[in-house]
Amino acid sequence: FYFWLMHFPVYLTPQGQEILNTLISAKFRIQENMEFCKSKNLFGYNNAPKQIVICTSNIVNRGYNPYQYVNETLYHESVHSAQYCKGLKPLGIPKSQMSLPPNKLQDVKNSMKATGNINSRNLEYEACWLEDKPEQINYYLRKFCF
Repeated sequence: FYFWLMHFPVYLTPQGQEILNTLISAKFRIQENMEFCKSKNLFGYNNAPKQIVICTSNIVNRGYNPYQYVNETLYHESVHSAQYCKGLKPLGIPKSQMSLPPNKLQDVKNSMKATGNINSRNLEYEACWLEDKPEQINYYLRKFCF
């Protein structure tokens, strides 16, 4: 058994730590700064089945605030984890309730471009809308992953 020391938890809010604990309880593998991070301009990605990678070095080395962006990245990828547990489907939030500002709409476009998956728009839209709502994310993880 090889233990990889992760640095990103030091940046987590209490809600971020709670989500991390929920993911671990749901048997998700959480990793940091994997090879794929070096080749892409990503802050994180969800590598089904049941793996999340946080690209902490990309966040820190590009001068972004790690206390903000590590949490936002974990939250965003955790939404994808809940979607994965639901069968790669949106979580069921009515689209009329999810309004995104222009910068978040651009994030949706950027994520789709990075993944190359045109069918993922609804999943990305939902993840971008929820990425600042950790209590709701933890609710969906518990609802669909246990």
